[in-house]
Amino acid sequence: MRNKINKSDLIMKAALEIFANKNFKDVTISEIAERAGVAVGTVYEYFNNKEDLYFSIPQKTSEHFNEQLGLHLEGLYSPVEKIRKFIWFYLHYLENHPIYTELLLMELRVNKNFFNTGHHRGLSDGTTEILKLIEEGQQQGEIRNDISPYLIRHLILGVLEHITTYWVLKGKKGDLVSFSKDTAELVLSGITLKLDSTSGVI
Repeated sequence: MRNKINKSDLIMKAALEIFANKNFKDVTISEIAERAGVAVGTVYEYFNNKEDLYFSIPQKTSEHFNEQLGLHLEGLYSPVEKIRKFIWFYLHYLENHPIYTELLLMELRVNKNFFNTGHHRGLSDGTTEILKLIEEGQQQGEIRNDISPYLIRHLILGVLEHITTYWVLKGKKGDLVSFSKDTAELVLSGITLKLDSTSGVI
C-alpha cells in the first residue's frame, strides 16, 4: 500500500512540473510517466485519464494544506489569533509551493470542468475552515456579528488571492510571507470588536 501511495505522489509531482511549463492539451501521459520513472500503464492504475490526473493535483495538495493548517492552529484558542495564523500560513504555504500556486491561480481557478468534479472539494474544505473560525469569533464576541461571515470570508480569501496572484505574475519574486502581518492587521481592524477596560465593546 505504501508503495502505491509513493508512486501516486511521484506521478502527480512529475505531472505538476510538466503542466507548469506546457499547455494541458500539449501534455501526454507518456511524458508524465517518463518524468516519473514509471510505465504508462502504471499511471492508469491510479488515474482514469490526463484530466483526472490534472485535477487530482489540487485535491491532493489541498488535503496536505488543510492537514498542515490544523497542526499550526493547535494550541491557539482565540479565533482572532487563529485567523491571523491562517493568513500567515496561506501565504507561507503557497510561497513554498510556487509551481502548484501558479497552476492553481492561473489555470485551475478559471477551469469550469475542475469545479464540476469532486476534485475541488479539498479547496472547499479550506474555505470552510476559515468560515468556521469567523463564526467562532462572532459567537465568542471577538468578531463583529453585524457583518455576514460569508462576506468576511470573501474579504480574507480575496485579499490573499490577489496578493498571491500579483506575486505569481511578477515572477514569484520577493517574500510573500512578508505581507502577512500587514494583511492580518488590515483585515482584523475591520472585522474585530474593539474593547476598552471600562465599558467593554465600543
